[in-house]
Amino acid sequence: MKKILLLFSICLIPMLGYAQTDENGKERVYIDYFSRPGTISNILAEALRNKVIEGIQKMDRVELIDVDSNEALKTEAKRRQEASAMGDAVCRSEVMTTLGAQYLIQGNITSMQGVKKTDSKGKTYYQGSVSYTLKIVDPSNGTLKGTQTFTHEGLTGNIGDTPDEAIIKTLDYVVISMDDFVDEYFKMKGTIVQIESTKKDKAQTVYIDLGTKRGVQKGQKFIVYIEMDIAGELSLKEVGRLNVKEVLSGTRSLCTVSKGGEEIMKASKEEKKLIILSRKNTFLGGLGL
Repeated sequence: MKKILLLFSICLIPMLGYAQTDENGKERVYIDYFSRPGTISNILAEALRNKVIEGIQKMDRVELIDVDSNEALKTEAKRRQEASAMGDAVCRSEVMTTLGAQYLIQGNITSMQGVKKTDSKGKTYYQGSVSYTLKIVDPSNGTLKGTQTFTHEGLTGNIGDTPDEAIIKTLDYVVISMDDFVDEYFKMKGTIVQIESTKKDKAQTVYIDLGTKRGVQKGQKFIVYIEMDIAGELSLKEVGRLNVKEVLSGTRSLCTVSKGGEEIMKASKEEKKLIILSRKNTFLGGLGL
């Protein structure tokens, strides 16, 4: 077993545009109340919102705070309902910024319904159909970080004996959908700090400087990059991919190299910084291996 220590530290790259983080490197994110049409009950809307919260919390990637848990935000929300304050859209963002929110998640529910169906025996049942959009906003300046629309129906729409039962069962897919949502908009960035094992000049396993403090979990996938100076500007070039084999501590994880073992080995010998960036955990990582 050959071990090569890479004396690299994390380097923030302006082109990646990350927000400020807490002492564990997690961004503070508030989740607001969701808007909805009058045809959707508050009970169903809150059930959807709670599933979004559950899914994001499960990832343990950000410091997620429910606006409903903060009295200042609850009071401000009631104030905005008054006719004299309906046009004041700035105050809420100011309160968020004062509380240290780096991002705000806003939701808009388009539809929640149980579609009536009949099986081969003539029995009536309902299939859930849920559609909503999540937006991530920087409350300090109103900048949109990202937006994503979700639809759960058909294969991802569960069935029930009543419309509401079908909708509630369909909301289980909301939790699953948050995995890719978090991986897309709240990426983890770190470095390879040591090559743990090699075979024929190829890195097989490596240690990275991310662990439980940043929400790393077994099976998490990363892309490996090296920095390149092109015309005086830093650019990133992909050289490999990693899968987390074991989370060892708050700041250490052991990873297997799933792609680019030779390139990673070569870069380490040349003392190049090996930067890692989390990627989606969908089948094949959404990108390849």
